[in-house]
Amino acid sequence: MRKITRKVINKLFKNNVSFEPDARDKYLESIECSYLFSMFSLFKEVENVPGHIIELGVGAGRNSILLGNLLKTTNQHSNAKYYGFDSFGSYTQKDLDENSGLSKKKWEKNSYEFVKNRISNFDLNNVCKFIKGDIRETLPKFISDNEERHSAGTFFCRFVYIDTSAYTPAKIGLNTLYKHLAKGGIIAIDQRRQGGEWDAFFEFCSENSLEPISGRYFNDVPAYIFKK
Repeated sequence: MRKITRKVINKLFKNNVSFEPDARDKYLESIECSYLFSMFSLFKEVENVPGHIIELGVGAGRNSILLGNLLKTTNQHSNAKYYGFDSFGSYTQKDLDENSGLSKKKWEKNSYEFVKNRISNFDLNNVCKFIKGDIRETLPKFISDNEERHSAGTFFCRFVYIDTSAYTPAKIGLNTLYKHLAKGGIIAIDQRRQGGEWDAFFEFCSENSLEPISGRYFNDVPAYIFKK
């Protein structure tokens, strides 16, 4: 675990040669270090589980870089890929109407091109794949279509990270992907401020008699489920 952590951190900060010396240690600050530790711990839980990694809600691509590098560091990137789903812009109007706590301005300056450029800078183009659009439409289509790494209707994943902050995309993700989650796989939610993502998660757990697990560490994911 220590070797994996050290190698990934070195990759994350390898291009920061123009930073001031102290700025290069930003990842050691409590909030950053705790988040990295949380993600490393979750990845370690599914490291030996077959299947891909899915993230619903990519944002600016932080987890894409982190999880992509973890797949490369563990030499699993030839068989397992990271797939990120996002509108790569503001929340959809449907999500804004359905979730009163969301702000249209939060991601309006984000873009698909910006995230793709970040991925290119870390040499992760062959590891991280992105699907742009409304998850309501793109996720079911992705599963049902023939893709580079799976046949129509046949898809297995080991780790699903939900960061939509909205009810319906999260619920669609849970309903769609749990049946494709390999035994030993994990689905986690990211939303720290309880809202639509929490509603979808606990509703899904109740409907399927699943026991939600609380994150164990400071700044850990709020909750996740483990497929037995």
